Amino acid sequence: MASWFSRKPPAQQLGPPWAVPEAQLFDDDEDPAARLLRRRVRWEVVDEARNARLAGQEAFLSLAVLRLSTLDGGVGARIPLTSIHREEYMQPIFGANYLTGLAVQDGATVRWTLEFLSAGAAQFASVFFRAVRAARSGTTNAAAIQASARVASAAEAETCVWAEAVPVDGAPSADLPTATAL
Repeated sequence: MASWFSRKPPAQQLGPPWAVPEAQLFDDDEDPAARLLRRRVRWEVVDEARNARLAGQEAFLSLAVLRLSTLDGGVGARIPLTSIHREEYMQPIFGANYLTGLAVQDGATVRWTLEFLSAGAAQFASVFFRAVRAARSGTTNAAAIQASARVASAAEAETCVWAEAVPVDGAPSADLPTATAL
C-alpha cells in the first residue's frame, strides 16, 4: 500500500508528433520573415493519456508554428497553429499570466501552457491569437500580424513606437486613424 507521501512514477518524456530534438526544431523553418516573436517563458506540454510531459524555458512564434525550446540542447516541442484549440489567456490575481490550450495532431492530444514570468504576456497573447486565427482561416495577412509583432517587441523593450494602422480586409479606410501612439 502506498502512503500519501510516496512518489508517483516519473512521467515519460513526450514523444512524436510533439517532441523534436532541439537541433532539428527549426529544420522546417519557413521564410525568416514569417518569424514573429521570441519570449522567455516557462512552458509545459503534457499528454495525459500517455502520462508524458516536456518542459522548457523559451517560446518562438511564427505564422504557422509555435516552437518551444529547452535552452539546454535536449528535446523541444513543435505545435502547428492549426492544431491548437480551446486556447485561453489567463491573468490570475496571484501568479503569473499564462496562455493555455489543447492541441490535436495525428490522434494525439496534449495540453500546453506558456507561463510568462516577466513583462510582455499581453502583447505576446495578442499576436498569438491573431496568428492562430489566420492559420485556421488559411488566409494569412502576414503584414498586419508582423506589424503587431514589431509593436509587441517594442512595447516589451519599453520604448515608444508609432505604428501605422493597417486596414482590415474589407474595412473602409476612412474609419482608421493614421497612426497610433503606444
